[in-house]
Amino acid sequence: MALQIGSVLEEAGYRLFSRTGAILLVAFFALMASFQALFNTILATTYARMGYGEIAAALPLTLDISLNVAGAGIAIGSVVSLYLTIVSFRTFATGTRDSFPEGAFTRNVPLAMVNVLVGGIVYGLLVFVGSVLLLIPGIFAYVAFIFMMPYVIVEDRNFVAALKESYRLTEGNRLALFGLLLIVGTAAALVGGVIGFVGALALSGPTSQLPTIVIQPLASLYGTAIIAVAFEQLRERDGRPPSAPSEDDTSMAAL
Repeated sequence: MALQIGSVLEEAGYRLFSRTGAILLVAFFALMASFQALFNTILATTYARMGYGEIAAALPLTLDISLNVAGAGIAIGSVVSLYLTIVSFRTFATGTRDSFPEGAFTRNVPLAMVNVLVGGIVYGLLVFVGSVLLLIPGIFAYVAFIFMMPYVIVEDRNFVAALKESYRLTEGNRLALFGLLLIVGTAAALVGGVIGFVGALALSGPTSQLPTIVIQPLASLYGTAIIAVAFEQLRERDGRPPSAPSEDDTSMAAL
């Protein structure tokens, strides 16, 4: 069965705007607000030390903390963000709307984090090298290995097996996946750009960054839901639900 783009977009929205989706959105909103305040604090402190006090004073959402504390806060926030991403994929892939699936918060979390982190670096390098050599190979790598993260998070694979399985799963649907990702990316950029521009003109002070705090987590979480639903749809094409291992499964226990 070929990837059904319209069905993926509709189902992803249905899963996002649910009780579980709302809880995840609130968590990401709070995390984004914290990130924004910490980044602004680092910028303001740096500008002040460089003698640009007026610029530092004009930055909204700053905290009265040291650079070291702000940096530690960003590091902790990055770990929390990765954890919430794991919970999000597990929730959206199973389609649970009223309650979180069993094990979403606890199953193999440390190993999943390590594999997502290392696999993400490898994935990024593949896309980067392909883009530097020639744009088309970079796009191909981006699409072919797009399901690396769902395989690690949902199927408990190590990143090597996840990359391999993603390459296999996308066969025959790479053009459709590219179209889906292009539609979502373009729409997110346009909506985010317009709302951010209008918000910067209409709002002042700390509220000027409110549109970014709201739109970015919403767009990011919708993107996660889209990848999870597309992953599920293509897995069903193979006659297996997303949680069912394939014959050549390599679990994270092999690490």
